[in-house]
Amino acid sequence: MSEKSQNTYGGQALIEGVMIRGKKTAVLSVRSPEGEIIRKEVKFSRFYNPKLLKIPLIRGILNLIDSLIVGTKALNYSAVVAEGKDYDEKSNSGFNLGILILISLTIAIGLFFVTPALISQLFEKIGFNKIMISISEGILRLILVISYIFVIGLSKDIKRVFQYHGAEHMAVWAHEDGKELTKDSISNYTKEHPRCGTSFILIVVMVSIVVFMFFPRENIILFIISRIVLVPVIAGISYELLKFGSKSRFKLFKTLLNGPGILIQKITTREPEDDQMDVAIDSMNYAIELNEN
Repeated sequence: MSEKSQNTYGGQALIEGVMIRGKKTAVLSVRSPEGEIIRKEVKFSRFYNPKLLKIPLIRGILNLIDSLIVGTKALNYSAVVAEGKDYDEKSNSGFNLGILILISLTIAIGLFFVTPALISQLFEKIGFNKIMISISEGILRLILVISYIFVIGLSKDIKRVFQYHGAEHMAVWAHEDGKELTKDSISNYTKEHPRCGTSFILIVVMVSIVVFMFFPRENIILFIISRIVLVPVIAGISYELLKFGSKSRFKLFKTLLNGPGILIQKITTREPEDDQMDVAIDSMNYAIELNEN
């Protein structure tokens, strides 16, 4: 058995594939319709600035932007390869990518931030105070997030993505624990991981309850604008909490910050099949090759 790895990795489930992020670069492995595993490196965006990434709060926002860019590129590539088509690099050009991310963010902010905020306004009419309304807004946001995940999880294709999600976590666990990357070894690890983006989403919901409590609700225009403008601030705070929770030596903090996210991952991950673990292992090995050697 080798020593535990000093390097930390993140990842993302793709369409018939897995992306792994290291400190230097990100890689992905995708299985083609012919059964071949195809590798690709996806370099970080210009937002991944080592100097700025040392600044608390700012690093969370920059990491989120970079993750959106790199993740969207990887997802686009995996979709093309999984369909057996030829990949066109122009589809991931700056303009096309920017439009796609902008549309995705608009829908996400509108659905998960603005919608529950507007619905929560109705609670004022039945006598709820400001704190109760803010809590209600957070609960509505959480219900929408979980409902969305559950509904898309009913799709056969998304179920396979969730299986790759589990395989990705198991491969990361095994490497961080210094184990050999084989199907037998990674099978001993859980499909849930405390640094998963799902945990980040849940912390965002909890932080939003507190942050939005300090902003006025009377002016409907300012009310809606605050829900949009404060998203990066909430993301920055949530990133710091997730980072603190994963490194804290106190079990209580770990449980409070990571526990709820682990529970949500019961929905966003599935037990992977052997061929999916092979893809996750290949991606992890490629990430180690480019980030550590």
